Amino acid sequence: MKILSVDTSTATCTVGVVNGDGILAKSVDSSGQTHARHLMGMIDSAITASGILIHEIDGFAVVTGPGTFTGLRIGIGTIKGLAYALSRPVAGVTSLAALAAQADLPTKLVCSVMDARRNEVYYGLYVSEQGEPAQVGTDRLATPLELAKNIRESCQFIGNGARLYRETFEAALGPLSQFSHSCRDTIRAETIARLALKQFQKDKTQKLHAVAPYYIRRSDAELHLGERL
Repeated sequence: MKILSVDTSTATCTVGVVNGDGILAKSVDSSGQTHARHLMGMIDSAITASGILIHEIDGFAVVTGPGTFTGLRIGIGTIKGLAYALSRPVAGVTSLAALAAQADLPTKLVCSVMDARRNEVYYGLYVSEQGEPAQVGTDRLATPLELAKNIRESCQFIGNGARLYRETFEAALGPLSQFSHSCRDTIRAETIARLALKQFQKDKTQKLHAVAPYYIRRSDAELHLGERL
């Protein structure tokens, strides 16, 4: 199954064309510019480099969040537009689940951590079940120290938040804190596609209108509105 996968949840924009377990082409941009400026060009480049035509794509996969609000809207809106035009299915994958799928999963706990700014992080806890990450509890928003207080066993941290707040986790947890290699902290196109493929195979894809940004934190506009009410 040929899948076009996109991640715009962070400052790094990733696009990939994947066929089964093999990646046909990939494009990554870490310039920090708005994803709206280059996403379609990256998709065109990846499709061309893959050697297939856009109408040969069987399905689309997109990271739904948590992450940067504007980035998520750009990526999801673009993929929904392509899926609608080509009448193809779409699978949404959370950023925290994708990171957990990239961790070295023995039997220990894995904590996917995304920087949420304002000295806060988005995080999700996972354990290994038959070699695959299974979530424990729900995704949360917390300060790094609040997160550390919830860890009571050896835990592997992964994600840009793990890298950013590594000293905090090490100081609070000592030898209980372990960290993935930095190369695993960026979500890979093939990881998104692999998780999406499982949804396609189990017929668990979402209706197009239901694919939406997964924020966890409310936007500034919503917070300010709440303060005025």
